[in-house]
Amino acid sequence: KQKAQIERFKNKFYREHNIKLYVLAPTSFKVQVDLEIYKKITLECVVKDHPKYIDYDFETKTKERDFITYIQVMSFMAHNDRYSKTAIGKSIFRNHATIINSCKIVNNGIETKDKDICRVLEKIQTKINTYVGTITKDIKGKDDTKSVSDPIWDEARRFINS
Repeated sequence: KQKAQIERFKNKFYREHNIKLYVLAPTSFKVQVDLEIYKKITLECVVKDHPKYIDYDFETKTKERDFITYIQVMSFMAHNDRYSKTAIGKSIFRNHATIINSCKIVNNGIETKDKDICRVLEKIQTKINTYVGTITKDIKGKDDTKSVSDPIWDEARRFINS
């Protein structure tokens, strides 16, 4: 019902103003990705793109743009996944003000289609979409092969790339 209402609104707005709207709405089923997974995937991505950072971790204090961009994007994604700025900051050895700034920078990068931020965002999100966690000892549960990511990111990625 909600999707139909949004489509009607978008169509009406387009007819009246000749402006195409993009509405990103969360789905009803959402699995929160663990912060440790965000951290693990972020470090994997940064090292794959920039092998010189192999010895870096979240305690590393640096002003190197390539490394910082990954940390900022991870902070933004974790915050959009309903983690508090304080919790994110503690997990990566930064304070909440740093996370606030990271979210603003990434948000602005998305709005202005900053190629580096969009590339890193897509890279981390793609890795999260394909991430397979550890299989628990309790194998009696039902099979669950769904990705841990929300389809809203897919829509956002398509918007960024348009």
